[in-house]
Amino acid sequence: MFLGWFDDTPKKSVSQKLAEAIERYEEKFGVSPSLCLVNANNVTTYDGLEVRVADYVRPNHFWVGRGDWPVEEVQAA
Repeated sequence: MFLGWFDDTPKKSVSQKLAEAIERYEEKFGVSPSLCLVNANNVTTYDGLEVRVADYVRPNHFWVGRGDWPVEEVQAA
């Protein structure tokens, strides 16, 4: 299950935006995410999370979820 997160606040870093998305994911689903799909403009590193570029994710959008599924299923989303 993925959580879509949008934040275009220019004063926040990508890491801050990602931290807020992770916090909301944990509140909603009760587990930590292991994967975040981002636009190439928002690539960053984050401890304990795989950040992967997906062409279909728009800038300032973060798809936070679990990487328990095969890559083919994630790409088909």
